[in-house]
Amino acid sequence: MTKKAGSKKLSSTETMYNACLEGMYLYSDNKAERNLLAAVLARAICDAFGSADVEKHIRRTARQWIFGVNDPSKPFSFEWVCHSLEIDPQELRRMLRNYELNPEAFDDKFSILK
Repeated sequence: MTKKAGSKKLSSTETMYNACLEGMYLYSDNKAERNLLAAVLARAICDAFGSADVEKHIRRTARQWIFGVNDPSKPFSFEWVCHSLEIDPQELRRMLRNYELNPEAFDDKFSILK
C-alpha cells in the first residue's frame, strides 16, 4: 500500500482513484474542464468501489451512474464524461467489472504508484 501524509495507508481503491486522476489530467487548452470531468469520474469510481465507509446510497447512486443506461448527449452522464475525456465508456465499464470480480489482480497494476 502507498502512504499519504500522516502515514495513513491508501486502500487499493484510493490508489485506483489516484491513478485515474493522474491518467486523465491532461495538459490542454481545456485543462480546467478536463480536470473537473476527470475528478467527477474518479470520485464516482471511488464511491462505487470504495471502502465500507461509503454509505450504501452513495455507492448505489455511483454504480447506477456508471453501469446504468444513460443518454450520451446529456451533459455529465457517464458516457458524456467518458467521451469528453476520450475514454471508451464500454471498455471502462468492462475494466471496472473485472476489478469488482478480482480487486487483488489490480494491486500489481498499481504497484508502480506505491
